[in-house]
Amino acid sequence: MTGSIGIALAAGLLSSLLFLSLAKGFAAGMLLSYVAPLPVMMVGLQRGLVAVLVAGLAAMAAVAVVAGGLSSLPFAVMVVLPSLVVVRQALLCRSDSAGNVEWYPPGLVLGWLTATGVVLILIGAALVPEQPASGEMGGVQAWVADTIGKTMSVLAPMLTDEQRHMALDWWVPFFPAMLAGSWLVMAIVNAVSAQGFLVRLGRNQRPIPVYRELELPVWLAVGLGVALALGAVAEGDLGYLARSVTVVTLIPFALLGLAAMHGWAANRPGARVILAVMYGVLFLASAWAFVPVAGLGLVRFVTRFRRSADGGDGKEK
Repeated sequence: MTGSIGIALAAGLLSSLLFLSLAKGFAAGMLLSYVAPLPVMMVGLQRGLVAVLVAGLAAMAAVAVVAGGLSSLPFAVMVVLPSLVVVRQALLCRSDSAGNVEWYPPGLVLGWLTATGVVLILIGAALVPEQPASGEMGGVQAWVADTIGKTMSVLAPMLTDEQRHMALDWWVPFFPAMLAGSWLVMAIVNAVSAQGFLVRLGRNQRPIPVYRELELPVWLAVGLGVALALGAVAEGDLGYLARSVTVVTLIPFALLGLAAMHGWAANRPGARVILAVMYGVLFLASAWAFVPVAGLGLVRFVTRFRRSADGGDGKEK
């Protein structure tokens, strides 16, 4: 027991150091802070939810001492919250009638993470101070535009008015989605990495999932449909937030599209070369690749769901 607590404390302190590397201005701070959840997720996936709580509280205390009390709040959102969601859901299991262990599907873990990202968008919107709308923009969008504009004035005062307006036109429409989407992708990358490292070290509780067989729950598609409809017809804050929720909810379907690509390439000669070329094309296409890959994921979801409705073995829940 003492050893488990010690390992959890060490994981928490390592995570806090990675997080603080950005605040302290280290050259590699951005990269190091991105993997701050990794130690906490590793100790949690190995030793359970209590280890996450111990590591998270220790890290929050360390961050508060070094960078001030309020700094522990972004750490909790960035590191502790996704770690709790991942470990709580990923370690759920049950035994079937034959005595085989069935682990909680990775698609449902992904669904819970996505739902958490959506909740963060709504909480952030609720915390925005009320202010009169600017033009046709709702209060939240007006506040985002004003905040980004002031930030650019401080960080990039050399920009012309035209350049500033172009930047605002790019950042403002989906700024909540950018923040929540970055949070979600970071959580996914660290969760997959944590499980992979534990498997390599022989310290994992659950076996590594077959990610190319990823299946998403039906309620995630329903949420996407509702957000898409609201984003298309609603005005003001409701429409603005719904469009950001749509983008965030599309991320799991983009991963489903990548899973389909992996499944297709796995049965062909030179699979690694094929995947390298695919990822190279996606990298060159940059953010624009998100749309067709998510579309592929939606096609895969619909076809699998139809097979399930026709009596297949689909597992969406």
